[in-house]
Amino acid sequence: MPKLTLLLGRRVMQAYDFKQPSIIVGRDEGADVVIDNPSVSRRHAEIRLDESGWVVEDLGSSNGTYFKGQKIAAPQSIGLGDEIGFGKFSIVFGKALGEGEVPVAKPSPMADKPAARTPAPAGAAEGTMHINPHEVKELLKEADRKKRKHVLWESGDDRGTHYLSDQPAVLIGTDELCDIRVPKAPKHHVLLLTVDGKCEIRYLAMFGSMNVRGRGTRRAFLRDGDVVEVGGLKLTFMDDVA
Repeated sequence: MPKLTLLLGRRVMQAYDFKQPSIIVGRDEGADVVIDNPSVSRRHAEIRLDESGWVVEDLGSSNGTYFKGQKIAAPQSIGLGDEIGFGKFSIVFGKALGEGEVPVAKPSPMADKPAARTPAPAGAAEGTMHINPHEVKELLKEADRKKRKHVLWESGDDRGTHYLSDQPAVLIGTDELCDIRVPKAPKHHVLLLTVDGKCEIRYLAMFGSMNVRGRGTRRAFLRDGDVVEVGGLKLTFMDDVA
């Protein structure tokens, strides 16, 4: 019987075994994999073993079931490592967490608790899995946040990320009064701010300049992927993702 890994986006939610030939995925409490999220129908999809092997079938879901990037209209044969998508979630068939086939995102403070599961008898590996609605909400919130404007910064051995949706104007430098204090940066700091939906960077020292898109400047509006280098500080700007 298969090992399955459930993902939300690219974050591993749970890996587990089922010892039954039919697995129902859906929002209904009677499903084998219960996901309490509006993007998943009550009885969304079925993964089952038939005469030819394992197949996946959509069960008339609202958002459809996807296999190899295509919305399926009939049962599809699946094999080791195949990924099946439904709503905001997906299942990797035949691979469990830790086998190296599923990309695992770095954990965040919001996701340090595993998804809740219904109790199973000692030694049993199979069972219905419930995804905690609050955890899903927080993960979706985090995923949406990562699509918003942000800056990746590097200074010495330190690295970090600043989301401009959290603070639209931020001062970066070595001084203790800076919003982001770094070990290496211009003495008179760099200012990042959002103006009419655009990200502007300003070099605040009286003399000198910063390097933006390979050119020296003291002030610039940033585009997606732009790299800013100045005084031991490196900033990479990532724009909103539609």
